[in-house]
Amino acid sequence: MEPNPEEEYAEFLDVYYPVYSTVTDIIDLNWTWLPSRPRWSYFEDDRILLIEMRSFIHEAPLEHLSSIFNFFLDGFVRDDNPVLTTIIMNTRLSSVSIVPDMAIQMDTRTENYRGHDVLVMVECAFAQDTDSVLRKIKYEIAGHPEVLMVILVVINEDQRYRSPERTSEAWRMLRQETSPRSISSFYSELQEDTARSQLQPIVIANHTWCHLASARFHIWVRGNEPINIDVDNSELQARGTLFPKQDMDAAHTMIEKGMVMMRDCIATACQKATPGSDITAIQETVIAFRPKWDRLLMRLNRGAWDIAYHRYKSWYYSAP
Repeated sequence: MEPNPEEEYAEFLDVYYPVYSTVTDIIDLNWTWLPSRPRWSYFEDDRILLIEMRSFIHEAPLEHLSSIFNFFLDGFVRDDNPVLTTIIMNTRLSSVSIVPDMAIQMDTRTENYRGHDVLVMVECAFAQDTDSVLRKIKYEIAGHPEVLMVILVVINEDQRYRSPERTSEAWRMLRQETSPRSISSFYSELQEDTARSQLQPIVIANHTWCHLASARFHIWVRGNEPINIDVDNSELQARGTLFPKQDMDAAHTMIEKGMVMMRDCIATACQKATPGSDITAIQETVIAFRPKWDRLLMRLNRGAWDIAYHRYKSWYYSAP
């Protein structure tokens, strides 16, 4: 498969491990010329290499959830607590050649006990084939069957982005200019009502550079067995829509359920590490998931503007 410069990810088939190892070394040494550091995941059994680019749209839900979980986990920080929880972003998990968008790890260290678990994994798919992300999640769960909660955020555009054609108004107006426009000059063409509104299609020179259509959340929590994302179970799974019509109640409740499980897992780890210790304070911690969805919508809107300008500049420099 040849990579498409108009997409935010590329999937390569029949990639053997030595090739994957060489590619990752090359990316590590040369990624600085790219707009951002790419993420890559290697599915060794299927010999598939997935390379994903980050963007403000992609990062917005991750940063929002990270700030909430950071505040939540800070409540368990005590001098006598042997458990350390860490939120990692775009970092490879030790057990698999996969780079999750976000994960929450729990490490327990005492003289007589050591434990390492992954409590939560979060993935965000933007302008990306959802099937590839679901395959990635399955690999992550297989590598860490102890994971308590998985969150997937899927952000879709109204239609797949395409750069301007040679016969288009955008080509005649923008491509003939001697240098690319600054971001302020580029957006000077925007209609005033669009400039004031959130999540409206960004149309400049009669070309749509970005049009976010929906953002949906999928949440799975663990039961007695490892999470199986292929099985529908209303007790262990929920969906929510952030936009166009906000309906996040079920997702909110399921995330809170996952947070309760995190709290109880931390308490259990403390008990194993220091038998006889008083974990009452941890067990009685009140769990409340307090998202600010309007702030997340503002971040997504800002991300749409950013990616629209990035697409314009990429097209300007790459068009023959």
